[in-house]
Amino acid sequence: MTLSKMSALRHASVRRMMGALALLAMAAACAPAVPDDKIFTLTWGKLGIGYESFVGTRNDCVMAASVVTRDASGRENPMPAVSASRFKSCMRARGWEPVAGGYSAPLGYDVRIVD
Repeated sequence: MTLSKMSALRHASVRRMMGALALLAMAAACAPAVPDDKIFTLTWGKLGIGYESFVGTRNDCVMAASVVTRDASGRENPMPAVSASRFKSCMRARGWEPVAGGYSAPLGYDVRIVD
């Protein structure tokens, strides 16, 4: 198997896993997610790179920036949370920059944002 096929399979697996995690998170959430407008109104661009690559990078950065949060009683929240600063740093480290008219997250891929 070539390196490009292995990479494509990895990205496809990550996308399927993120889709499944998003569905589980929505089903398990006690309270609705309130996306941080500063992140989810951002659109991202990288010269010469397509949407599929953006989605794969975004999913990788969401996973890399995931953090555990706890409710008032100290129990772990069921819905994953993402550190806004870690997410932005991850995207920028991979060459993506916030730009007007760039790519945005697919519908239904919102996550809970924490600082």
